[in-house]
Amino acid sequence: METKILIKSSRSDSRLHFKSIETRLKCKRSQHEAMGFVVIVALVIIVGVIFLGIKMNQNNQVQEYSDAKIINFVTASSRYNSDCIENHEPLTLNDLKEKCYKKEACRINGVDRSSCDVLKETYSDMLNKSWPIFQDSAIRYYELEIYYRTTCNETGTKMSIVSDSGGFIIASGNLSSCRGVGKKTGQESFISSDYGRCIITELDVCEADK
Repeated sequence: METKILIKSSRSDSRLHFKSIETRLKCKRSQHEAMGFVVIVALVIIVGVIFLGIKMNQNNQVQEYSDAKIINFVTASSRYNSDCIENHEPLTLNDLKEKCYKKEACRINGVDRSSCDVLKETYSDMLNKSWPIFQDSAIRYYELEIYYRTTCNETGTKMSIVSDSGGFIIASGNLSSCRGVGKKTGQESFISSDYGRCIITELDVCEADK
């Protein structure tokens, strides 16, 4: 009789031992699951903070991107015939850019005029018609700049084209109103026939969302 009691007691102890181990494993598993959940929540918060910071930074900066309409305007306008005549042929705006760069005059109705002045007047008229700025208009600001580099890539030093005022920029509107709206940009370039310099025409337009 005593031997049977001892065997039963031994089996009960084993069961209790296994139950204790199982309970501890369940506790550890629950702890690991809780830790994993905390880590996931922390990662979500960190990603959210980073995204919010990027978004706020974007709102404080002008978003700039290339625009086909502006690129087409700059390319087409560069080949536009001006009122200047040379060898019985009208000079294009690209021709005037070279003359302006070389400080050469052009002739209109037999009268010599500053190539830079004619270039500015022609571009100003074209810009006013293409991107008019008035009260409550979608266009907030535009800026056209003509400059040159020793090469047609970004590594060349940017230098202003020669003009009577020392630089060639046509701007209209309020530059500060560009904040919070997209800035569309486009440019066209060509190599000067005499100097081998790259003459670049760049136009930036700030347009509010419609």
